Amino acid sequence: MSAGARGAAEKALAAIGLQALLVAALSPAAPALPPPAEPRGRPTSTPTPEATPGTTFPYGSTLFFVLDDKIDSGSTAPGTTIHMHLRTPLVVNGSTIAPAGAPATLQIVTTRKAQTGDEDGAVQVHLDPFALPGRSQVLPIRALHEYLTIERTGGQIATRDTTDTIGDIFIPGHILYHAFRRGQQFVLPPGAVLRTQTAATIDASNPRAIVLSTPPPFESTYDTPHSDLTAQPLYTPAPIRPRPLPHGRPTLPPSPTPTVVPTTPASASPAAIPASGAPSAAPSAVAS
Repeated sequence: MSAGARGAAEKALAAIGLQALLVAALSPAAPALPPPAEPRGRPTSTPTPEATPGTTFPYGSTLFFVLDDKIDSGSTAPGTTIHMHLRTPLVVNGSTIAPAGAPATLQIVTTRKAQTGDEDGAVQVHLDPFALPGRSQVLPIRALHEYLTIERTGGQIATRDTTDTIGDIFIPGHILYHAFRRGQQFVLPPGAVLRTQTAATIDASNPRAIVLSTPPPFESTYDTPHSDLTAQPLYTPAPIRPRPLPHGRPTLPPSPTPTVVPTTPASASPAAIPASGAPSAAPSAVAS
């Protein structure tokens, strides 16, 4: 490189450095991050009642229950009763409808164990009406999903499929492993929180007379609903009798049959007929 070219390169580098220094000096300083906010309060072991606006607890409101028994799709038998309790007290308009820890139950309707082919276990549950302590009325509740199973996201499924594909390529016999791989059992251990919804409205406008009302029945538009089940008839209808077939025209009687013995012609003489009744021989045959 010549001396002139080297000098021009040094001048260009010096100009670039000077511009960088000017930009750094004129740019404002970055603001510092604020310190994290202090916690508002320490967690306490005593649950606080949920705030309920108004004087009613509307239909479809959320209640949380804590399981006391274990739910396992592999070991829990259908028909098993699972015990649980209310997590936080139910307070409406200042009146405690149910305290924290109020017992409740649910029924296991059916279960499905994990099977090969990555088929996870599942459990179908039914919640019994929630008996309010100290009251003759019961609060109907229902689960958000009565059919409980392991819910996997699209990313988890894509990651599992990609891992299986890589294993099939580099690990001998891996395709047989994930083809016969058993899924996971659906398990809810004791202490798991189950979210439910109320199926009635609690009206606590008058604290001395709390009313539980279910929604009005559904009003039909008089359209015939579609049903996949065909109801059996109350009686067996009489069979339809077939119509009689039409009668055709009568056919003519058949013609008379010919007789076996031929009749004697009227022109024949009695001498020509033998006595035995057999026909006579021909004249030509007698002459010969």
